[in-house]
Amino acid sequence: MRTVLFSLIILVSGVVNALAVPDTLGLRVTDVTTSSISVVWLTDVAATPAVEIYSDASMTARMNEQVTITPMPDASPEVGAAALRKGIMKVRVAGLLADTKYFIRTVTADPVDPLSVGYSPLQEVTTAKATVPYTTAADGSLQAFANDLISFKVYIQPSDLSEKPGLGDLLVLETPGSPYPVSAFAGMGTLAPEGIIDLNNLYSASQLSLNIQGGEKAQLHIYRGGTLFTLLHYRWLSSNSQTVAVNEPVKGFFADINLDGKVDEADFAEFRKQYRTEPDDGTYNPDYNFFPLSTLDKIDAQDFAAFAKEYGKAVAP
Repeated sequence: MRTVLFSLIILVSGVVNALAVPDTLGLRVTDVTTSSISVVWLTDVAATPAVEIYSDASMTARMNEQVTITPMPDASPEVGAAALRKGIMKVRVAGLLADTKYFIRTVTADPVDPLSVGYSPLQEVTTAKATVPYTTAADGSLQAFANDLISFKVYIQPSDLSEKPGLGDLLVLETPGSPYPVSAFAGMGTLAPEGIIDLNNLYSASQLSLNIQGGEKAQLHIYRGGTLFTLLHYRWLSSNSQTVAVNEPVKGFFADINLDGKVDEADFAEFRKQYRTEPDDGTYNPDYNFFPLSTLDKIDAQDFAAFAKEYGKAVAP
C-alpha cells in the first residue's frame, strides 16, 4: 500500500510539473538581416528567454557556442524588465552567414522552477542575401533610398494608472513585400507608450533590402502580455522621405478594415469580434471605434450602422 501511495505521489507531481511548463504564444521570427535573426514570443509567466539554434532540421548540429545570443536586445534594463514581467520575450542571434538556412527554437524557463522549461516548435529561417541601399533607374543609374522610421503608440486602457503605461510592449510590423517582420519595444528611442520601428531592416522576398516607396500595406501586431490580448492594426506606410525621418503609418478608409480595397465579409468578421467591447476590455481595439465621443466610448450600434452603410462597396486605394 505504501509503495502504491508513493507511486501516486510521484505521478501527481509529474502531472503538476507538466502543467507548469511555460506556454509559448505568438511565436514569430523577426528582424532577419544578413548576419542576425531574432525570435519574439509571449509566455504566461515572467520567464527567462533563451534559444537553441541549429544548422540542420534534425537538431544534431547545435550552434549556440559559435554565435552571439542576446536576450531582450535593443532594450534598456528598465524596458527589458518591464517586458519580461509581462511575459514578452525576445532573443537575437548574431554572427550568422548571409543567405544561409538555420533552424531555431525558443527555450522558456520558469526562474521559480528550474525543471519547468517550455520549448517551441522548430522554426526554419534563411538570412538575407545583401543590404543594398540603392535601386537601378531606367537609365541604369543607381538611386539611393532611405526607408525611414515608423512611430506608433500602443493603446492604453483608461484605467491604466501605471507610471509609464505601455513600457516594454512589443511592436511587430509586417508587410507583404517582406518574408519576415521587424520589431521594437515601446519606450526605446522614445517615451512609452510609443515605439519606433526601423523600416531599413525590412528585406524583400529576393533577400535584398526592401525599398519602401510609400503606400505599402502593413500590419502592426502589438504584444502587450499579461491579461491583455495582442492587438492588430492595419495601416498604410507613409511616403519615403528619402532622408532619415520619423513618420506615422496612415489609417485607411474606416470600413475597409483589412485594406484590401473592398468592404466585405472579411471586414465584418474583424468588426464582429470588436462589437460591444469597451475601452477597458482586454480585447478593445480603438481602430473599430469609428466615431469616439470620449475615451470611455464603446464600440456600439452607431459604429455598426456606419460600417453597414459602406458594406459591399469598393474602396479606392
